[in-house]
Amino acid sequence: MATDNDTPTLDARPSDRILAVVMIVIASGALVFSRDMSIMAGVFPRTIAVLLLMFSMVLLVKSLVAHPRRVRPEPGSVGRRLGLIAVLLVWSLALKWLGFLLASVASAALLAGLAHYHAWTLRRAIGYSLALALIIGGFYILFAIVLNVPLPAGLLWRHF
Repeated sequence: MATDNDTPTLDARPSDRILAVVMIVIASGALVFSRDMSIMAGVFPRTIAVLLLMFSMVLLVKSLVAHPRRVRPEPGSVGRRLGLIAVLLVWSLALKWLGFLLASVASAALLAGLAHYHAWTLRRAIGYSLALALIIGGFYILFAIVLNVPLPAGLLWRHF
């Protein structure tokens, strides 16, 4: 990434090392915990864990060998960042009650609203809705049908 001489930069090595080590620990934990899964259910977490482990090791070696510099980030919205964490937490708790599809659609809509900075237009709203529907539908097909991973149906729907 090319930067101007006037652009303030940061030494990226310490943060890259910390991130790499944390991701190596998470990937190793995912590999250990996926041992108890069935072969089909464990394919996705193992694949992601192995990729995460490999890329984290590359990042760690790069941070030890190279001297990467990054452009100093601009200050962001703390409220939006906290909102992101809150929506993801509520989504993970709502899965049991609302089921995968309804909880994911509601969370995706909230996240799109939080992440969007520009003015909303009908075309933009339709585009986002289609993209989110394709992503959620794709994950549902991948997990529920292809990998045969049981997704929560939701406790609220058992009475209907």
